[in-house]
Amino acid sequence: MEKKKLISFIDKYYLAGNANSTKIIVSDKTMSCDFITDDQNVVGTLTAEGFDLPDSEVGVYATSQLVKILSALDADLDINIKKAGDTAYSLQLSDSNSDATFMLADLAVIRQVPKMKQLPEFTVKINLDKEFTDRFIKAKNALPESINFAVNSKDDKAELIINYSSMKTSRITFKVDAVVEADISNVCFNATLFKEILTANKDATEGTLEVSEAGLARVSFKGTGFVSTYYLVQLQPS
Repeated sequence: MEKKKLISFIDKYYLAGNANSTKIIVSDKTMSCDFITDDQNVVGTLTAEGFDLPDSEVGVYATSQLVKILSALDADLDINIKKAGDTAYSLQLSDSNSDATFMLADLAVIRQVPKMKQLPEFTVKINLDKEFTDRFIKAKNALPESINFAVNSKDDKAELIINYSSMKTSRITFKVDAVVEADISNVCFNATLFKEILTANKDATEGTLEVSEAGLARVSFKGTGFVSTYYLVQLQPS
């Protein structure tokens, strides 16, 4: 297996260390997981095809450690899931020179991810193309201490404000085309997590950001062999 394929899967739920634990389900060479960030500001789902592994339920408690182990191995890996009966207890990873063991967690200690039920109507839809992604990441990097970004909409335009506050702050604002069914005003979400979501899904062929005035955002991506969806809960501006 190509290591970069596994790393790409991990990046999409791990979000640079913000979601350290998850249960991964392997079925018919497809891996999937539900996940929640440690601060509970994002929940998501991820499905990716093309993993030649036995059907299993795998508890990953410390993704940070798994990422470090993978960084010590070469680009081509052999991966085996060790089981006691039907229970997976370790990953055996090897390249042409090294062998590594990553111990899996009891599924009972993995945090349950709440199901998204009775979703509100999303009234603003923004296309997440490369131009948008690059612009947002550059803006967030320019204001690394910024906590949130706000979304406003009117007519067929949306406005994003990185580091929005009701008080005077250093901020970056840019406008994008949008499908707007109802105007919204200064609905705020976590800027750091949104940046990590965009970064992890740069290989997507299509993506959308949908926002509800009820205070929920849905970020969806499709790419070659994968689908990912993230829900961000509203932050109150300072």
